[in-house]
Amino acid sequence: MKKLFHSILSANRKRRDVVVTFALWVLRQVRDVEKDEMHRYSDKLDEHVVPEPESVSGREYAEIEDEYSNCEYSLGVLEYAIESLEFNRWRF
Repeated sequence: MKKLFHSILSANRKRRDVVVTFALWVLRQVRDVEKDEMHRYSDKLDEHVVPEPESVSGREYAEIEDEYSNCEYSLGVLEYAIESLEFNRWRF
């Protein structure tokens, strides 16, 4: 499968551009979802006052904070991937 895909893409520059364009579109969709999730978790954090770490609400707050951090990290990776593909797009 990998060899077939490789041979199809190496045959024509236009095909590679279509694949890269599609990949960029998918990455942008995932980035938008991550942004929405990050805003949702940010709103949840704003609703809570920072409680004592040992309490149930403290653990809940920490879980929300972790999810926010995960979204923030994912967003950074996605932004980097999108920028890199856009920069290198014309080299394909």
